[in-house]
Amino acid sequence: MICFFLLENTIKIKKIRKRLNMNNSTIFRLMLVLFVALLGTTTSQAQQENQYTQFMYNKLYLNPAVAGVRGIPSITALYRNQWIGFEGSPKSMLASFDAPLFGDRVGIGINLSNHTIGIMENWYGSMSYSYKIQLSDEAALRFGLQGSVRYLNMDFSNPDFNARQSGDNSIITNAVDDQFKGNFGLGMYFTYADTYLGISAPRFFPNEIGLNNFEAIVATEVPHFYVMAGTLLPLNKKITLSPSVLAKYVLNAPFDLDINLCLVYDERVTAGISYRIGGTGTGDSVDFMLLYRMNSITIGLAYDLSISEIRTYNSGSFEGLVRYDFLKEREDMANPRFFD
Repeated sequence: MICFFLLENTIKIKKIRKRLNMNNSTIFRLMLVLFVALLGTTTSQAQQENQYTQFMYNKLYLNPAVAGVRGIPSITALYRNQWIGFEGSPKSMLASFDAPLFGDRVGIGINLSNHTIGIMENWYGSMSYSYKIQLSDEAALRFGLQGSVRYLNMDFSNPDFNARQSGDNSIITNAVDDQFKGNFGLGMYFTYADTYLGISAPRFFPNEIGLNNFEAIVATEVPHFYVMAGTLLPLNKKITLSPSVLAKYVLNAPFDLDINLCLVYDERVTAGISYRIGGTGTGDSVDFMLLYRMNSITIGLAYDLSISEIRTYNSGSFEGLVRYDFLKEREDMANPRFFD
């Protein structure tokens, strides 16, 4: 099945190559993205952990090996309001910083995020380290390590909380229950020219996260695995096609997959559309993205249109992104690639 898919699309790509005058490097990049997309389309999907539509502009949250990959220090902030109009819906805030050291051979990164849903609040902080191995003039491989701590809080005293059954031992009446959990993560990030492929597990240790102290069975935080890939395909001197995918998997749960297609104009303006497979029927959402880069500052907006059964109860999801790059006019400081 997979071989047939690759053969069929190789023939199609060869035809496209003749029309657009693509070289071998471009064909490799396109096949890589298609193959990763195939991995995710062979099963059902479901959302895992916090999600961001504009993940491609802040991959450090998912993969510690990305730290320092752009060759400059930068700060990124993200805000997401999911399922607008749905009471107690998820809201997420994320701030990150990363920078290269010793040229760009070593990278460091810091993440700080807050996520709320209903009476539950989740604070998360992490520090990342990456090391680069230069394979050739165009190819490089980075390995990343990450240490993290998570604060979990459930506020049973919240007036909006209503217990379905009185006297439930798993509920601490009119109280706040909180926990701190440490963890570590691993990641790999491969780049070839304007193509990337990343594999990661940002929280690898299976912590017990249940708040029920009265029963023998508690919830367990199992590792989440991410595979991301993307490339740039120049269409002319000004316009570039930028496809990317993000697959999310957790043991004993189905895949979740984002498929993105963006057009980049003059390395400044990006407009794109994304399809998130999940939920039931036709999928989870169709997402629209717009991003503008002006020297050191990048501003991005995204709107997710729900297409699953929950669409009746919300007005979609909104996301905003701001990134600041610490640019310096130095001969030994490379300019950041719009691609990363």
